[in-house]
Amino acid sequence: MSFWAKLGTLLGILAVFFFINYKVAGMGYDVILPTVDYRDTPFDITMNRDDVVEVTDIREGKRGTTVIELKAIGKGEVELCFHSENPNLDGVIYSYTVTSSGIIYEKGIIGSIGNMKILRYEIAFLYLLVFVNLMISIRKHTRKNPYSYRIMYYLGGAVFSGFNALFWLVGSVFDPFIWSQRLSSVFADLINAPITFCIIMIPAVLILAVGLTVSNIVLLIKEGFRVRNMLGIGLGIFLIFLTAFGLAIYPVFYTVSELDNNLSIHVELFIELLVFSFLAYFECMLIGTLIGTVAAHRYVPKFEQDYVIILGSGLRKDGTVTPLLKNRADRAVWFAGKQKEKTGKEIIFVPSGGQGADEVVSESRAITNYLLECNIPEEKILMEDKSKSTYENMKFSKEVIENHSGASASDLHIAFSTTDYHVFRSGRFARKLGMNAFGMGAPTKWYFYVNALIREFVANVKVQSRRHIGNLILLVMVFAGALIFSYIFNIM
Repeated sequence: MSFWAKLGTLLGILAVFFFINYKVAGMGYDVILPTVDYRDTPFDITMNRDDVVEVTDIREGKRGTTVIELKAIGKGEVELCFHSENPNLDGVIYSYTVTSSGIIYEKGIIGSIGNMKILRYEIAFLYLLVFVNLMISIRKHTRKNPYSYRIMYYLGGAVFSGFNALFWLVGSVFDPFIWSQRLSSVFADLINAPITFCIIMIPAVLILAVGLTVSNIVLLIKEGFRVRNMLGIGLGIFLIFLTAFGLAIYPVFYTVSELDNNLSIHVELFIELLVFSFLAYFECMLIGTLIGTVAAHRYVPKFEQDYVIILGSGLRKDGTVTPLLKNRADRAVWFAGKQKEKTGKEIIFVPSGGQGADEVVSESRAITNYLLECNIPEEKILMEDKSKSTYENMKFSKEVIENHSGASASDLHIAFSTTDYHVFRSGRFARKLGMNAFGMGAPTKWYFYVNALIREFVANVKVQSRRHIGNLILLVMVFAGALIFSYIFNIM
């Protein structure tokens, strides 16, 4: 669907929503009196005008509330005054304005158009629409290039929009009193969406922070001190600090008198929203990175491959494969066996990796020796022994494959085997070099995976830095505009 088609569809949906809300809002207005049971505490209502609204019904609402239905009969302003033995109700005045189209809205700091429950369903639908659109985009990009950081970006957006769709829908259906139908409440809930997300995510953040810290402690014990081995500890501390800071400056509620035309309170709200928005954005991108990384290494290529590249890593001192490298080779051997069993098609192994300064043989030779021990025929092995990095693994393996086949790598079916946390990054290099290669992940120790996940997250942020910065700037502008609007029109 083209941009203009999407824009036209969106404008059409908004027009339908506007029409529905216009009609629903014009049906009347429900005045909700909390904690007042009209059966036990009788009250009377007087109006300073009798040609603007009329009371059509008084009924018991949910959770000890009383609902007074108003209907517009004319244009203008009117005040409703309550008289009751209940001191909390006696003398209370509500002021309303009725437009020429029959829409009733309440004046004052909490005033808004009534009958807005329909709007909450519509907001839930819009969030759901965003979620579905993002999932379609994810599927589209996955087919084109499953190793694109844009997929992780879309996954983060899908997490946030899916959460809000569920949150708004469940709240609207099951908690109609707490989820006020007033437009001012809808407005407040919309701009507080990042805060709501972060507060609900607190248990998950704490678990994640503890897991990151524990994994890095184990990694430091097993592998020794390196700055990169402390990434998890740093990220865990950052998550806890930012969450604690946000909660420290976030009040449980503001009173009406505090909010009424108080610029400093709106500035505080703006700062709180920025802190929680940054945290929510950070958490969503982290979740998107986790889902994208796991999905990449759990994927199994189709059993139609011509070649499988085995990416090298460090060797033992005697020149034999380490457990990590053995797992990569075993994964490739397993795949070759499954392909032969299912389709009868043979596969060519391409062990890739040069010889390091502290290695007695090249990584390619060590992998080849292990493959021979696994009864892989030597004529089914093509060695690539010049590479020193993952990028070179892919670059030089591509050259070896093209020289052997006489065809372009883009026209061949190529798989690669590496450690599970390394699949996504390796796939990105393969795609950059023009290979439509698909990876398979070999298992490794869990404490390696956590640190590698953080590196992928950092790479995600770096590669799409312009997009992320643009989104954060947009958030600042949206919240600034919303709170300026709130202050000018006094709706919160």
